[in-house]
Amino acid sequence: MMTPPQPDNHTGSRSLLALLAAVVLLATACSRDSANDQTVVGQGNAADDGTVAGATDPDTTDPDTTNSDTTNPDTTNPDTTKAGATTADEKDCKTTGEFDPANFVNPTQDTNPYQPLKAGIQWVRGGSTLVGGREVPHQVISTMSDVIRVIEGVPTVAMLDESTDSGEVAQIGLDYLALDKDGNVWLLGGYTEEYEGGQYTNTEDHWLGTVGGSSVGILAPAEVTSDTAQWCIGGSEEDAPTVGKPVKIGISECVEFGCYENVRLIQEGEIGAPDNEHKYYAQGIGVIRNIPLNASLHKDRFELMNFVQ
Repeated sequence: MMTPPQPDNHTGSRSLLALLAAVVLLATACSRDSANDQTVVGQGNAADDGTVAGATDPDTTDPDTTNSDTTNPDTTNPDTTKAGATTADEKDCKTTGEFDPANFVNPTQDTNPYQPLKAGIQWVRGGSTLVGGREVPHQVISTMSDVIRVIEGVPTVAMLDESTDSGEVAQIGLDYLALDKDGNVWLLGGYTEEYEGGQYTNTEDHWLGTVGGSSVGILAPAEVTSDTAQWCIGGSEEDAPTVGKPVKIGISECVEFGCYENVRLIQEGEIGAPDNEHKYYAQGIGVIRNIPLNASLHKDRFELMNFVQ
């Protein structure tokens, strides 16, 4: 098992209490969209998750581990992109299983290794993005809180994302994640603020459950094979729902933080043309790499730099 390095000064000095305070503020701002939800801070402890280490070429993006139909990891063969995709005018974003509040459990049970939900976990991912047509350094710090919010009868846990471009805050986002009895991690809501020059500019989206026509879905299925059908990840009513589908399962992948086996390579994007990005999910960690594809607007490219439990 890989031993995580000690956090650097930037990550280690970040106050979890400050992040949780931000979560509560964002939750409050989003509350006007759902009259029946409840927010509770500090609900229980999650089970420990494990990290599986592997051994692959540190140069990573071997064409064979990115897409069997292309030699360029940054693009997708058009035939591969269209296979199984749903046309843009279809309104129903189908997923595996029905959304039934009775089928959900306390998310702190943390039973899906491909999307850990334990409070206090923090991921630091770094790479690049496009700002005004220029490639700049990009970092995303994600933190699992202990804020539990009930949405449409389902307990969810809040995850906070803070994105910086060239060292300045560019986006702060909040996702509400739920866990069903089968171990699927669902996305039941989100809130995103945009910043420019470190100053707030606008709220990009805010949605909770199915209020106003939003779509809920599965962010990380418990089981995925090469034959798994495309599933709905969800999203706000203002945007086309996001979907996911498997590209390769059980591969090896190396990033700066380490090497992993049994990695899932998942293609995600809008329902009509899911060619926005390739995400690599590792057991005990979650997303370790993101590769932009044809439909990606900002060409966010990043990999796992640090992981704190």
